[in-house]
Parts: sequence; structure tokens; C-alpha cells
Amino acid sequence: MNWNFFKTNWFYLAMGILLLLYAERKYPSLNPFNPHNRTAPGEKITEGKDVQKRGVALLGFVPDTPKSRPAALESIDAVKAEAFLKRFAPVAVSERKKFGVPASVILAVAYVNSEAGQRESAVAANNFFALSGLDNWEGESAKIGGERVRKYETAWASFRDFSIHLSSQEWFGSLKKSAGNDWRKWAEKLGAEGVSNTKAMLKVMEAYRLFELD
Repeated sequence: MNWNFFKTNWFYLAMGILLLLYAERKYPSLNPFNPHNRTAPGEKITEGKDVQKRGVALLGFVPDTPKSRPAALESIDAVKAEAFLKRFAPVAVSERKKFGVPASVILAVAYVNSEAGQRESAVAANNFFALSGLDNWEGESAKIGGERVRKYETAWASFRDFSIHLSSQEWFGSLKKSAGNDWRKWAEKLGAEGVSNTKAMLKVMEAYRLFELD
């Protein structure tokens, strides 16, 4: 072994080792000896493999963690929940542009009131907001679970009727002006008016980051 080489170049060797240690700590994915970077035989490496741990915004609708799923709606299958949100997100955004109600609020009310489309009123009557068929309703209705609810030909018609129904309330104008895009304020007011459940709405909006649709 040539000790003269080490004596002459010890400084550069030390710097090189320090740089390697820094790189390994800063970018652990570059270290081939890191067990977390190894793949099983035949396993494909996919970009963003840990995306479900972080949660996906907008149309991904993956909760940040399983525990963050709405407690009141835990019985809803995760696959069905995500499918529901993906299906109606564009509709909620369209309604927001026309009526000024945050898309996250519209989508959360539909999710909670229809139990992600699993409730009988949604399945049999396309009623995703549990709107009553009584009062001054002149359209078609259906009797479900001993109650008369509004019946629609399409799911879209349900969303549009809800927007019209909501915007016709006496308190809608002042709420729209004071709350703006503050989805929390909307959820609190709609809960107070009996439109939906505030706590459940907030959990849905936070767990699935629906506010990013606004």
C-alpha cells in the first residue's frame, strides 16, 4: 500500500468521503444499498409509488390516511367513494361557475346526503341531495322509506335542482357574500339550516381535499 499517496492526498480523500455521506443523506434513493430502494424480482418501479400515503388532490380523491376518512360514513366502500367523487366533481365545478356555491360544498352535500350514491333515494330516484318531494314541488316524486322525495330522470338534474333550491333560500344571498369561497362557513350554515350534516361535510372535504376544486 502506498502510504505516501494517502499522506499527500488525505485532504481530498476526506472531502470526497464527506461529499458521499452528504449525498447519501440528502438523496437516499440514489443509494443502491439502501433496502428501501430495492425491488423484488419482477417488481416494476413506478413513479410516485407512495402517492397514497400523501393523498391525491382534486380528482385523485385518496384520503391522506385511512383514519382521515369520514367517521360517520365509514361503512362506504373506499372504491365506491372515490368513484362517486370522480364522477360528480366536474358537475360540481360546473354548478359553482353558474351559481357561485363552492364545488367542494356541492360535492360534499351530495356525498353525505346520498351516502356516496348508495342511499335508496339516489339509486331509485336520482336524488343525491335527499330533497323532499313535498311542499311546492311540482315535479315527479317517489315514496322511499315512508318519505316522498323528488325524482329526477338524470343525476345531473338532481345537481341542478339542488343549486336552484339552494339559491332560492332567503339567506343564500348574504351567505354567498359573506362566505365567498370559505367552504367551512358554507358547511356551518348549511348544517344550521338543516341542508346537511356540518361535521360530516367538513370531514369529507378535508379527507378528500375537495376544497382544491374551488
